Amino acid sequence: MNKKIIFLDIDGTLFSPQIGGTPESALKAIELAKKAGHKVFLCTGRSLAGATKYLHYPVDGFIFGAGSSVYVNGQHIYDNPLTKSQLKALTQPLEDLRIPYMLEAAAGVYGDETGYGYIVDYYGGNTSDRAKREKIVLENNIYRFDYLSEEENIYKMCIFLQDLRLMKDLEDRLEEPFVLTVSAFEPKRQLHIAEITNGLETKATGIQKVMDYFGLAREDTIGIGDSANDIPMLDYCGVAIAMGNASKVAKEHADFITKDILEDGIYHAFEQFHLMGE
Repeated sequence: MNKKIIFLDIDGTLFSPQIGGTPESALKAIELAKKAGHKVFLCTGRSLAGATKYLHYPVDGFIFGAGSSVYVNGQHIYDNPLTKSQLKALTQPLEDLRIPYMLEAAAGVYGDETGYGYIVDYYGGNTSDRAKREKIVLENNIYRFDYLSEEENIYKMCIFLQDLRLMKDLEDRLEEPFVLTVSAFEPKRQLHIAEITNGLETKATGIQKVMDYFGLAREDTIGIGDSANDIPMLDYCGVAIAMGNASKVAKEHADFITKDILEDGIYHAFEQFHLMGE
């Protein structure tokens, strides 16, 4: 078979908040796919700071910030952070509507008090020990706003909503080209997690930059994801795979639905498409 370039989302695809990490079977699948000659990229909405734990994974590169920052073989081939004026225009309605949020930069991910608390719970895995949970968050470079430097480049924003009526109010105040996309739902607290990104940049535009770098065709791409922010990737790739735990809307854009993340979903998908060799 032709060698493929595989693009993997992180949250809900590689990372499970239930176990606070990546299933061993997924790591094994990546290792075997690499040995079989395929290329593997992590394609995430997270900024570099939120994904440092994945930098040691045996992959060929990363697409961060939903397409706003791209690395290939350790080389930074594309970088487009928010301007200061854009950042001010985006944060003002959040402050006015009192919506908790986080700013995602290359060196850190920074939140207001409520947003920080939400992300502690998300990354904390299955431990109920608050100190241990905060340690996990610090290991992922997540801090309160107090530690944010004015010189840091911000790539995107993450917001937290329990009242979806606020989403419509926020969307009405967002200026083009920025868009609001719900990326996850936490049922325990009925919490919707959404991203504010530059609508001109998506995971698909980031993937296109990788393909241009290698001079390869999109027919040789495979994308695997689980949420609405993965739809551009799923629509772009030659083969689109949704996790078994994916949202309904993500599954509607998939060619194949694999098993849940905690049921060895990545390994199963790689096996079904013969990506791990004989």
